Amino acid sequence: PTMASVESYFMAVQRELEEAESRREEIVSCARVLSTVRRKLDASLEKIHTTIGDSKGLEPILKGVENTFAELKDKWAAIDTCIGQESIEKYYDLWRSNLTQFVMISVFLHWLTTKSLLNKEEAEKKLYLGKGNGCRINLDFQVYLTGLCGAPRELARLCVNLTSHGRYSLLKDISKFVTDLYAGFRLLNLKNDSLRRKFDSIKYSVQKIEEVIYDVKVRKLVDEKSPTPSNL
Repeated sequence: PTMASVESYFMAVQRELEEAESRREEIVSCARVLSTVRRKLDASLEKIHTTIGDSKGLEPILKGVENTFAELKDKWAAIDTCIGQESIEKYYDLWRSNLTQFVMISVFLHWLTTKSLLNKEEAEKKLYLGKGNGCRINLDFQVYLTGLCGAPRELARLCVNLTSHGRYSLLKDISKFVTDLYAGFRLLNLKNDSLRRKFDSIKYSVQKIEEVIYDVKVRKLVDEKSPTPSNL
């Protein structure tokens, strides 16, 4: 081949690279709207921690969170449309961090309102993902498990806030759930370094919760013989 043909080939390659980069930037911009939802949810999470002693004050916050989650339906649809015929997996890392946070908050709030674990299928539905919601974007199992690992940290923090408000009835429920969650993760053969580190962090949440409960017992802040309702 002549020098001119080689140069022409590489110029064509450069155009393709520029088009691919432009395309990626377009999708990045589209996916960036998820950060707005994340900030709203993070703000609501902070409000929950500071309002946990006030049941009436908590209700509108939880309602607001549901409305924020509902915003995701249109956001995912826009991202899906933006990606078009290309592979969803190719761009999954663009929303992985935000989605992990969405899962963590979903798990936390689900436990707070139902005292049960939010499984992957339920989380996918709640976050308006998957075929059931008419969306090509699914909830990756690694993302679900990573988000799940973050919930105990928030529950440990909740224990501290509950104690400061004199609300001791939920402490044992939180302890049992987080301990069961830790035991459940230990059944998995985790080889993913990042997920493994997240899992290891759960034991520190278990220890923190145990310390709070021990402190409550030592200070005799609650009469263990009298039944206490496990509600907010």
